[in-house]
Amino acid sequence: MKTQKRVKEKKIEKKDILKDANSDHYFFVNDGTVLKNVLDLSKQLDKMSDEVFRYHVNDMKNDFASWIKEIFKEEKLAEELLKTTEKDKTQIIILKHIIKKFN
Repeated sequence: MKTQKRVKEKKIEKKDILKDANSDHYFFVNDGTVLKNVLDLSKQLDKMSDEVFRYHVNDMKNDFASWIKEIFKEEKLAEELLKTTEKDKTQIIILKHIIKKFN
């Protein structure tokens, strides 16, 4: 019985990273785009201009890491994101994290 319970709890946890945040916790990108979840962020990074990315991620702050930590409680992912200020690396870190959650 304990094993089944643990597996069930783990499945719920894995899905959380792809769940939409409550509407009052959506991320409003500087260009007007609205992000509802971490996968939205990863997809949007392909389209996001460098200027918009730098507005949110620079040497002084990382708005995406803060949002992921505060809203999705993904502290490990947030810590990894704080290690880079590059858009491509940010996207790779997010995608790797999602893949790990489902393996």
